[in-house]
Amino acid sequence: MGIYQRNERWMVYWHMNGKRHDKSFGRGDLGQRKAEVFDHAVQDAIEHGLPIPDPNTVTAAVQVAQFVSTSDAPTNLAPAQSTSGITLAELGKKYLDHMRASGRTEKHIRNVERLLDNQFVPVIGDKPVDALTYQGDMVPFILHFKGVSGSTGKERSQYTVNKYCDYLSFIFHFGIDNGFTSVNPLKNWKKPKVQPWDLKLTLDDAKKIMACAEPHLKWAMEVCFNLGTRPGESELLSLRWENVDFAAGTVRIFASKTKTYRTVPINPEFLKRMEAERDQSVSGFVIEYMGRGLTTIRKSFKNACQRAGITYPTRMYDLRHLFATTLLSKGADLAAVSKMMGHSTVKMTADTYYHYMEGEKERAVRLLPGLVA
Repeated sequence: MGIYQRNERWMVYWHMNGKRHDKSFGRGDLGQRKAEVFDHAVQDAIEHGLPIPDPNTVTAAVQVAQFVSTSDAPTNLAPAQSTSGITLAELGKKYLDHMRASGRTEKHIRNVERLLDNQFVPVIGDKPVDALTYQGDMVPFILHFKGVSGSTGKERSQYTVNKYCDYLSFIFHFGIDNGFTSVNPLKNWKKPKVQPWDLKLTLDDAKKIMACAEPHLKWAMEVCFNLGTRPGESELLSLRWENVDFAAGTVRIFASKTKTYRTVPINPEFLKRMEAERDQSVSGFVIEYMGRGLTTIRKSFKNACQRAGITYPTRMYDLRHLFATTLLSKGADLAAVSKMMGHSTVKMTADTYYHYMEGEKERAVRLLPGLVA
């Protein structure tokens, strides 16, 4: 999903049930603003598993705001009550309440709150949002975050900078949509493309890491690789034994990221491993440590990688990637892998993993018949 121009008209596209949809919002600044507002609404709806909202309803307030601000609008109208004095800190609090009311996860809300309190507000300051400019405030903000992180001591990646600007832009859009502010100082910012993550983890290296891992991490790695779960609280660490149907040989995984369930079949050999682990479980969670569920295993994984002598960057998430690439390289059906990964479309899976399907293009061209008799 995203925004693009066709014949100078601003368009929004998104995918739903494997089908692409496009909506036009006209030309000029008004068309662009409508497209931005609707694109944000589509992203929010898809993320929460809600129906796509009506474009006219979502952008109605944008039309009113544009009409009032045009140069030929009547000059004798009483000015609307000004709320231009609201600061980023004040707007941020309203945005956090909005996220709570919208059902966003508490973990995501805490993350945005920490960014506001510890990163965004200290850098931008107490200026009213409507007084912020791209050149005077946003460019220094971006350049600041392109520097070294105070917590890690390392230079922030372009991915992190893009994510920070996205969060800030969402807050600015929220302010405009609700009449708290009238400008988005990041409007002129163009998101740089980020080099995709270079997956280097192999099956052999994964086994080396497991050999150096603590028992709970070793089991977590097995589960992540065999079920293709997202690591962390979003899926892996929230998985409970009640989600596993041992009779059917399947597991029902809830993805907090997309607010959807998916059913993944379990390899028969791994199902036996799960039965043995279940009999020893105390907490009810599939992954536990000393009889309790976990909220993170990142540090344990990092330490295991160091003990195993893995020098290249790798993450627990790479086991999910390894799940997909291993299946596809062995000839698994692309659509089946997409469903097990919990992707919204097969296209998303193909764009990410098709190049791992060794020999598929060569096999395809061999199917062509000859034209010469």
